[in-house]
Amino acid sequence: MTCTRSPGLLEYDCVCTAGPAGAACDGVDECESSPCTDPRFECVDSPTGYACRCQPGPAGEGCQAESSVCSSHPCLNNGTCVAAPGGYRCLCRPGFSGATCGDDIDECASGPCRNGAICRDSAGEYSCFCVPGFQGSNCEIDIDECASRPCHNHGTCLNHMDHYECHCAPGYAGVNCDTEIDECASDPCQNGALCSDHVGFYTCTCAPGYQGTQCEVDINECESQPCQSNGTCHDLINSYHCDCSDTGFEGTHCELDILECASDPCHNSATCLEGIKGYSCACWPGYTGQHCEEDVDECVTEPCHNGGLCLERSNPAHYGTQPHFPSNFSYSQAAGFLCQCQPGFTGDTCFTNIDECESQPCQNGGLCQDLVNGFLCQCPPGYSGVECAVNINECEEGPCKNGAVCEDGIADYSCHCAPGQDGITWGGKNCSVQLTGCQTHDCQNEALCIPTYQAESHSHLCQCQPGFYDATCSTPTTFSFESRGYLLIELPENSESGRGMGGASVSLRFRTTLPSAVLFYRGREAEYLFLELLDGILHAELRREDVGYPLVLKGLRVDDGQWHKVEVVVHSIVQLKLWHSSCEAGVCLQSSPVPPGTAVIPQAFLNLYIGGAEDAMANNTRSQQGFVGCLEDLQVDTEAVLPADLPLGESSPVRPGCDRTEWCLSQPCFHGGLCVDLWATFRCDCARPYGGPDCSYEHPAATFGLENSTSFASFTLSDSLGADFNLSFFLRSRKPNGLLLQLCNGTGPCLTLYLRDGQLSIEVSPMDTVTFPGNVVDGRRHLIALSFRGGSIGALQSDTFVGLGQLPAQALGAGSEMFIGGHPNPDSAELWGGYFKGCLQDIQLNSHQIQFFQVENDSLPEELNRTQTGNLVNGCISDDTCQSEPCQNGGRCIVTWNDFHCSCPANFTGKFCEEKVWCESDPCPEATTCIDVVAGYVCLANATFNSYAAIEFTTNTSVTRTLSSFRMDFRTRDEDAVLLQAVEEVDSLQVAIKNSSLLVDIRSGNSVEGVSFVSPQPVTDGAWHSVSVSMEEPAALSSRWLLRWDGSVNVTLQGSAGNLDFLKNGALVVLAENFTGCLGQVQIGGIFLPFPPQQPYPQAEQFQRAGPGSVRLGCSGADVCASSPCLNGGTCEDLFDSFRCGCSAGWAGQRCEANVDDCQPSPCVHGNCVDAVADFQCECFRGFIGKRCDINVDDCVRHQCLNGATCVDGVYGYSCKCPPQYSGPRCEWPFPPQQCGKNFTCLNGGRCITESWGANCSCRPGFTGRNCQININECDPNPCQNGGTCQDSENRYECVCSASFTGERCDINKGTPGALFPSPLIEVAVPVACGSVLLLSIGLIFMVLTARKRRQSEGTYSPSQQEVAGARLEMDSVLKVPPEERLI
Repeated sequence: MTCTRSPGLLEYDCVCTAGPAGAACDGVDECESSPCTDPRFECVDSPTGYACRCQPGPAGEGCQAESSVCSSHPCLNNGTCVAAPGGYRCLCRPGFSGATCGDDIDECASGPCRNGAICRDSAGEYSCFCVPGFQGSNCEIDIDECASRPCHNHGTCLNHMDHYECHCAPGYAGVNCDTEIDECASDPCQNGALCSDHVGFYTCTCAPGYQGTQCEVDINECESQPCQSNGTCHDLINSYHCDCSDTGFEGTHCELDILECASDPCHNSATCLEGIKGYSCACWPGYTGQHCEEDVDECVTEPCHNGGLCLERSNPAHYGTQPHFPSNFSYSQAAGFLCQCQPGFTGDTCFTNIDECESQPCQNGGLCQDLVNGFLCQCPPGYSGVECAVNINECEEGPCKNGAVCEDGIADYSCHCAPGQDGITWGGKNCSVQLTGCQTHDCQNEALCIPTYQAESHSHLCQCQPGFYDATCSTPTTFSFESRGYLLIELPENSESGRGMGGASVSLRFRTTLPSAVLFYRGREAEYLFLELLDGILHAELRREDVGYPLVLKGLRVDDGQWHKVEVVVHSIVQLKLWHSSCEAGVCLQSSPVPPGTAVIPQAFLNLYIGGAEDAMANNTRSQQGFVGCLEDLQVDTEAVLPADLPLGESSPVRPGCDRTEWCLSQPCFHGGLCVDLWATFRCDCARPYGGPDCSYEHPAATFGLENSTSFASFTLSDSLGADFNLSFFLRSRKPNGLLLQLCNGTGPCLTLYLRDGQLSIEVSPMDTVTFPGNVVDGRRHLIALSFRGGSIGALQSDTFVGLGQLPAQALGAGSEMFIGGHPNPDSAELWGGYFKGCLQDIQLNSHQIQFFQVENDSLPEELNRTQTGNLVNGCISDDTCQSEPCQNGGRCIVTWNDFHCSCPANFTGKFCEEKVWCESDPCPEATTCIDVVAGYVCLANATFNSYAAIEFTTNTSVTRTLSSFRMDFRTRDEDAVLLQAVEEVDSLQVAIKNSSLLVDIRSGNSVEGVSFVSPQPVTDGAWHSVSVSMEEPAALSSRWLLRWDGSVNVTLQGSAGNLDFLKNGALVVLAENFTGCLGQVQIGGIFLPFPPQQPYPQAEQFQRAGPGSVRLGCSGADVCASSPCLNGGTCEDLFDSFRCGCSAGWAGQRCEANVDDCQPSPCVHGNCVDAVADFQCECFRGFIGKRCDINVDDCVRHQCLNGATCVDGVYGYSCKCPPQYSGPRCEWPFPPQQCGKNFTCLNGGRCITESWGANCSCRPGFTGRNCQININECDPNPCQNGGTCQDSENRYECVCSASFTGERCDINKGTPGALFPSPLIEVAVPVACGSVLLLSIGLIFMVLTARKRRQSEGTYSPSQQEVAGARLEMDSVLKVPPEERLI
């Protein structure tokens, strides 16, 4: 480069010099390197170099070359000398002035330094020295000493110059508000109160009887005037006393009036009415007297008729024991009486005789006759019983013999005979006759012989198997249609059977495999009845008077080759019946009513077509086809039609019998082909690409572009296909683009099928294109089936037709060309993505097969003529994709179709085994987890932080990805802490906890607003939480951000922000600042921030630790359970710096300190509850038991109700509900009451006593029972010992002892020495004692006789006995003596 100065000026031009090869400097901007060093010059680029042009001052100075007047450099302080008229002029640098720039300008003169700073002047500039508390170039920024949040416990920080001041919240003190004030230290609570210290205040828990803030006030319990009735209140400590003297009242509050009625002077539940120094009794009806003590006797007038018993309502003994009395006695209903009527009478006074026949008790036509307290039924034959309700069972006497089952009838019976032993069959009225009719039967063809016995004559019946008929089942009924045709039968008009007058019916059995065929047709064109198979379903129809009655048995296919029985009946309804195992009761039924008159069978029904019909009639059916298969058991109007009666000539399609070949049993169809049984033959429905009679032939595939060669084929159409045609083929490829097929008619645009980005496109012009859905270049075989109909394009996808869209219709005429896989002109193929690479198979245009290769013994269809082919390979063959040895690191290459698979060693992965699996070698230290990342690995572990142990990270210089997301896991109980923070000038990222909520704040990129999020729920519960945030549009300069919280909550953040790429500029990422808790995984842009010690990770992109400090790995909080805080056996659960107590049963509270009151829900239904630990005890009231006293004791379990009475359970007792003929508390007394000497007698010397319930016996000793009729057996149990025999006597027993024993109970052994008289003294004492006993016995007998004579007068009044015994005979135990008898 050669530079030349302009004459007289400072500026100059530089010209580029050509190089050795003659290269010029064209196209290079030399000014990019700023070659003009003088600040007054401006660089101007030129084709041959550049020029430095001077920028003159306001007066044009500064660009002239230095004159001689300036040669002495008169300007000081680097001033610039400029020639001027008459001399020179100095241009001074900033900070200097004067003619020669010798004066230094004082920049501090304007006082630029603020807030008391010191200004120091220097050349062209100044500097400020700030006082403490300020900063900035001019000391204009006040340093915020509160930024570090020094004030604790919610104290308010006030920023001052060079210091701060904390205004503490109530309850705290100290410079930083870190000292809690103990308000209880001065003992402010009085009178023994308990002081409780709180934050900023205290509370006093007063002793009972005191109140006030400091419990200084003695509560005056008399202030509420608790004493009533003018009682005097005396105040006590925590209590009071009421003085009720001279008030007339008593009680704790003098609230109780001293009542005269308190002694309950009124009887029989009467109401006591207070009066002035007295009372009165209000009696219930039925009672009288001053104290209501007298019971009014309502039965004294004998109001009950016909022997009815009068029962007073005021007698409590009747309640719960007598009919019509309530279970409980009540004085409110004690007035009056009830009559207990004799059986047969009713009414309030037993006046009405009951008509027992009124309810019509006699059943089954019996005649009722009314009686007193009863009725009499005269029963018809066959019935018996009181009400003729019993059907006389004629089977009771067992008339049926030989194991027969007897069935009772009305005055008759029938016997159902059972098969006898050894094959013997029984019959007759009583199954007593051995049936011999089948011993010499003539039933043939496996028919069942049924013996009969009628009119004392033995015979038999033959029950034929299907396919046989007549009395011996010797005539076959089976015939078959070997081909489609029919038989016409002209039925005779038979007056005996009523044909033509009543209904019509046709029944038959059939078997076939053809889905559609006519089984029979009866009638002509206008009136008919037919039965056909339609798609395997039975369809019948009756047509009369131009009205059709169709019947269809839907859902049951009967074209399965099995025998099926069907019947069609026309009467008042038209009915279709099918015998089938899947039908209810084995028969499926469809019917339709027909109008009256329609059931009369027309003359036309005498024409019956079997297996088909003439064309005129067959057109009325829907199948319109003849039957091929077998028929048997054909019956028309209940008359059999036999094959012998049919015209079976050589020309007839009918043959006797049923010859059947199961064509599909041998599975003749290959490659999944479906075998269809056509009865006389079979057909294979082949799946593409297979064909042939048995699907064994596979249409050959053609491989295009093998080993990247150029392949194509072309054909011409011999005939016209028009605009409507079908095109289908199999496609297999991995090349996403290429020409598949093109059809050109020579006049209009071509119809082109090509691959574009893996999808099949169909195009007529660039503006007319439709696309086949889905990717078809995945290396698998796909069937493409397209339909072209007048411009509408459709496709068959997953057996469903899908419309693809509209294209201009292209008619394919004769001579149209078809190009497959490419084009003879390579440029034409490039327009559609080049040549096709892959396999095509079984291409069909309409029904015409396109053959790529000449098939043996075959020729091309006439519709297509092959013109040329190129590089086609027979079969679907893959390229040798492993030839280039693509697998690295010892991987083994396996060829897949037009692709390859690398089987990699354990420590490598990827398509080519190019990616190392680092974690396979276990590179991470213990207690960490190895995670594979791109091109490397990272060792991860949770970490525990305690307050100020923050750590810092920064990116290395190799991070190139866009940082558009971050994720963090944490757990803590801190209410305020910084989890992550990074700041770079105006860009920042912060994740923090504020007031227990999660705060996320991002400010980056060109967005002013940024994005932020505050969680609505607290996150300081000690549980793990996860937050992940990502940009909605990572490529944008600014975008909305999406937040996912705890894996389930998705939030779109308000505002927008850029990515986090500012972290690549060396910004510090600070974690866990002033944080106590655990951090888990932390990722920014998918790059982990690992807590374990730094490893030499192989990956390029990393976040690395930026400062010192160790991290405690693992997550562990304080051992809050070490002190066993849970009481009473509670289990402590560590909740990370907190705990929860799982209390044992029966305990509650934060520390399980409170005993649960199990009596609180009142579990005891009928009892008092006593609380226990995790339990309760119920002290039950009388009459109740059970854990909850909810079980009423069933006192009837051991009841003593007699004579069939019903026990009625009560509370702690029971009552007996007596039958009508008994009464008494235990229903032990007959009713009406029996009377001594009239209808009641005591036996064995018992004495009869009349009591309130009737007569009773006082039995002599040794007897018992109602009438003393039972002699008590004193020998039961046997009192005699040692084998003695007990002999019972009246009220005594006697033991007859064996020879070796004696004594009253045979309990003395005679052989024992001294057994009789063990000492001489006894020999004297025994006779004396015996004599004394004899005298005593005589005295006792005399006294007993005197006492018995006296007792005989008790219970009966006799004047004569009174004269003997004296006038003052005691009668307390018997009825009072009437006054008239007392006078005797």
